[in-house]
Amino acid sequence: MGFGPLYLAQEKGYFQQAGLNVELIVLTGLAERNSALKAGKIDALAAPVDYFVLSAGNNLPTTIVMSIDESDGADGIVAKPSIKTIQDLRRKRVAVQRGLPSEFFLRALLQQSGMKWTDLDAVDMETAQGAAAFISGKVDAAVIWDPWLTKARQDGNGWILASSKEFPNLIVDCVAFNNDVVRRSPRDVQSIVDTVSRAIHYWGQQPADANQIMAPHFQVDAAKYADILTGVKFTGLERNRQYFGTAAAPGPIFSVAWRASQLWMEAGAISRPVDPNSIISTKFVTEGHE
Repeated sequence: MGFGPLYLAQEKGYFQQAGLNVELIVLTGLAERNSALKAGKIDALAAPVDYFVLSAGNNLPTTIVMSIDESDGADGIVAKPSIKTIQDLRRKRVAVQRGLPSEFFLRALLQQSGMKWTDLDAVDMETAQGAAAFISGKVDAAVIWDPWLTKARQDGNGWILASSKEFPNLIVDCVAFNNDVVRRSPRDVQSIVDTVSRAIHYWGQQPADANQIMAPHFQVDAAKYADILTGVKFTGLERNRQYFGTAAAPGPIFSVAWRASQLWMEAGAISRPVDPNSIISTKFVTEGHE
């Protein structure tokens, strides 16, 4: 849902006006994303910060140039009412989709609570399946995102143990480019940053019209899309500059990337640490304009 501004920029003709020929391709699975990057079938990818750390640690480096949206309650852990704290998840069955932001979010909260992954009975489940398993009582908790998070809470008589609203900066969708594209066509990269920023600015000025344009791309109506967006914040240029900071004064994205590197190392998902400076550029949001 948070990738809506990309469709908005396309539908409003902003890419074309900037002299860009942009094709938007939906890649849902982790393996599908990695394959497309490795084969050079895509020039850029929109995904959360932790994904780009994971890909870089598996020899698929990219350069993160901007953020599009940040989760503000749309991601979280739904749990049985008897589970009051993260520590109460010990020895409980917890549904979580491995390799995605849900796993990163859970690992970050476990680390903060002094717990390990092995303290849980973690069950690898796709988000919709995790929600269904919680509703049917097959798991004690599920790490999922909306609209399944809300549905699981309501239909499974659960409560939100933790969400991205209380833990900002962790789940932020960004745009990253293949490194050779950044080297070869920095002006095009800057144009795309500016164009997407323009679309986000338009949403801020005309949210009703923007939602009407974006909603069909997610198979929902504008009202439903607007409701889902209550748990998501689009990141305009000002927020980008705060999140990225500068080379001299790095913003929160650098600490999130370093934390992701530590957690993915601990998970055995990467074999070497990833230096945030090697995958993040502050240049494009610093020089960008809406």
